[in-house]
Amino acid sequence: MATPLAITYSSPCSFLSYCISRSAARQSILSSFPSSYSSSPPTKDTIIICSTRSTFIREILVDLNIPLDDIPPLNDTQELSSAQRLILQTPISALLTTDTISLVYCPTIHHLRAYLSSLSSSSSSSSGGCNTNTAINTSTPVLSQSEKYLQRPYLAIHSLLPLHHLSTEWSSQGLSRTLSSIVSTTISTSRCLLLSISETSVTFGIAAELPLINSRMMRNNNKKKGFYGGEGFEEEGEGGETDLRFVGRVRDVLKRWCRVVGVREVMDGGGEGGEEEDGEEMMV
Repeated sequence: MATPLAITYSSPCSFLSYCISRSAARQSILSSFPSSYSSSPPTKDTIIICSTRSTFIREILVDLNIPLDDIPPLNDTQELSSAQRLILQTPISALLTTDTISLVYCPTIHHLRAYLSSLSSSSSSSSGGCNTNTAINTSTPVLSQSEKYLQRPYLAIHSLLPLHHLSTEWSSQGLSRTLSSIVSTTISTSRCLLLSISETSVTFGIAAELPLINSRMMRNNNKKKGFYGGEGFEEEGEGGETDLRFVGRVRDVLKRWCRVVGVREVMDGGGEGGEEEDGEEMMV
């Protein structure tokens, strides 16, 4: 199976530009196959936005340094990154209506898990993409390992951590439960997972801390450190109180399910590993 990727970024535009570029590369590969190669149309790439449509557009406009009031044009002297230029060249309206990418909004964890379940259910009754089992023309192109990886449709998920941070699922347990559903879906649908993670956000970025379990369940945790403490526990409270909570790290949870890689690395082609590597300790 393709290794799930948790892609760290400093700008949402850089992650979305990678998704757009990857879809274009996949379409180029698929166009090299004979029209009779598959009896069904190729599966679309899917980007799940873990927020509302208006919140997502606002995020992109802020990232592009476009004032939200009246949306005036950019300053002519302002330097834009290549990722930002690509976003500007691919308007949000085009991203919404493209035939190769499905953009899905899941503003709550319940919406997300329901949509993942629907993907798994639909894949059990039908299969898409270039499936060699449906080929009727044997004169097909020979693909390299990287091209075989790019040939797969992807499931990209943006703003997963902010979605959890605003809910009772902000914990190692809650995040792991969601990641388990996501990875299971990508396996059952034969997709590549692209998970966006902020590398700069202190609150819900790659280096953020989160409790082991739901915070509501830890309010009565007043165990003494000699009995219930140790590595991973931090003292809280004032005046020498010993209210303790177990602190986890987002990076540690993600590394159990995905390979963490920077967006620049995948844009350069160095982070796309294709099949899972033996050295990775991932729960898949």
